[in-house]
Amino acid sequence: MGSNTRCCQSDGCNHNPLPAFRRNLTENGLRCPSCSTFLKETCIPTEETFCLGEETRCVTMTGLMHPAGVKFASQGCAMENTCHIKPGTLVPSGSHLLTIKKISCLPSPQASGKAE
Repeated sequence: MGSNTRCCQSDGCNHNPLPAFRRNLTENGLRCPSCSTFLKETCIPTEETFCLGEETRCVTMTGLMHPAGVKFASQGCAMENTCHIKPGTLVPSGSHLLTIKKISCLPSPQASGKAE
């Protein structure tokens, strides 16, 4: 998950679009448990994913996917700012809008065989 944000504190300051989010796709040597499911509020990780770029946290997230209001659960790598999302926040994701119910983060451990 990734997005650009900008604080806006005066009338009309948000009329220009934000630049497109650019993601660093280089593996950074960190890894996290990974899973994703729909219609449930939990998922059990069956594999690990390698984190990319600035992803330094392992995130666990649950919520509702709109427009249908379908439950989802997901685990994987995330950037630090993802960990500051508050429950109830609406987050765009592709063609869907997610309402975050719960979110928790832990530091990503190093991948096996990588120098610490």
